Amino acid sequence: MTPAGAGTTSNPLTVAGTVRCKFPGSAESLKITGGGESHGTSVGTGGRFSVVFGNPQLPSVANVEVRCDVAGTRTYRSTTFPLHRPVAGQTLTVNLLA
Repeated sequence: MTPAGAGTTSNPLTVAGTVRCKFPGSAESLKITGGGESHGTSVGTGGRFSVVFGNPQLPSVANVEVRCDVAGTRTYRSTTFPLHRPVAGQTLTVNLLA
């Protein structure tokens, strides 16, 4: 017998939440790398974002690169968060400050 979840090829995890920049400016996009995958997305109204990891290796640390536009200049800020499967559901909610 194989342990539950072992060898699965499709075990998606959605990471959703908000991101804001430490300095006055707007978060425009981000790239999250963790669990053996890397995904980028645009940032919406209120700093909201959502990305789907197809089959991440968990737990791991997610590295986030955020593009913040400060006074008309593109800057790139980094932050991290623990990437894991939530206790309930398929969406990990994070609120980031870069």
